[in-house]
Amino acid sequence: MKKIVFLCPYFGKLPGHFQLWLDSCATNPEVCWRIYTDDRTAYPLPENVTIEYTTLPELQARFQQKFDFPIALSTIKKLGDYKPLFGYLFEEDIREYAFWGHIDLADEIYGDIRKFVTDEIMARYDKIMLFGHMSLYRNTEEVNRRFMMPTGTELDYKQIFSTEHFYNFEEIARGSIADIYRHNGWEIGRLDDKYADLRCVSYAFQFGVWTEDLSRYIVLNKRPCVFTREGGALYCYYLRKGAVCKEEMMYAHFKRRKMPGYDTLKTRDYLMLPSGFADFEPVTPALIRKANKGSLFYEAYWSQRRKSIIAKVRSLLGLQKK
Repeated sequence: MKKIVFLCPYFGKLPGHFQLWLDSCATNPEVCWRIYTDDRTAYPLPENVTIEYTTLPELQARFQQKFDFPIALSTIKKLGDYKPLFGYLFEEDIREYAFWGHIDLADEIYGDIRKFVTDEIMARYDKIMLFGHMSLYRNTEEVNRRFMMPTGTELDYKQIFSTEHFYNFEEIARGSIADIYRHNGWEIGRLDDKYADLRCVSYAFQFGVWTEDLSRYIVLNKRPCVFTREGGALYCYYLRKGAVCKEEMMYAHFKRRKMPGYDTLKTRDYLMLPSGFADFEPVTPALIRKANKGSLFYEAYWSQRRKSIIAKVRSLLGLQKK
């Protein structure tokens, strides 16, 4: 039996760095990806990536057949809530796999996934990792239907999937799949230190994790760092007491960060900097410091601050987002 397949509905124009993304899939021959998209741009696909062309309304109609109540899925954002249901919704497509998962195609690059998601990890856990940008589930009929189980809150799956409101069901929120696993006593193999979930509100690369009880998100790495793709692996380079340290990681999630430079690379291996992709060169302390020199006018930070302020004002005024 094949080990892992990632399921990825993606609508709209595929991201500019899609070829780099495909290249990082190609160096993971024990992992497969299935993309469902309406972008028919031709790309040379590696053997472990397949594409099925469809539209969001067609996908909603396909999903609706699995429910006895009207579901809501008119926006791409709402699609995020459905990620933990993919094992149930795409059952016919994944019968030959031991595990299935969901990802964020738009803003991540992979290293050697199976080096971190080992057979031992897969034997121990039914769910591996916490986030929407990568999580894995054991492909069994029972596990694929756990989204229907009690959440430990007033919410249940019928409420969540019958409205267009986005509940962040894929990650850590009230009534989410994480709540279901905690409420029912199912352990999650978190692998928190094996990937970089890069904060979009900091120009310099910083990444963090949720605390053990999922009550707070804390920044793990406030040291300047950069990433590289070298020989099919992903590395984080950072400074410790002025010296360059190198650590292999499973993947980097850029989290809506703009990453230009993908179309001008001249080297097969490359750098991933806060400013974008760049041709590979040896990583030095000077390179790390220069790359992470922040900008007061970093667009993503101020965009996030505006959203936060608006949300607080609406809350104070007793208004709800429509």
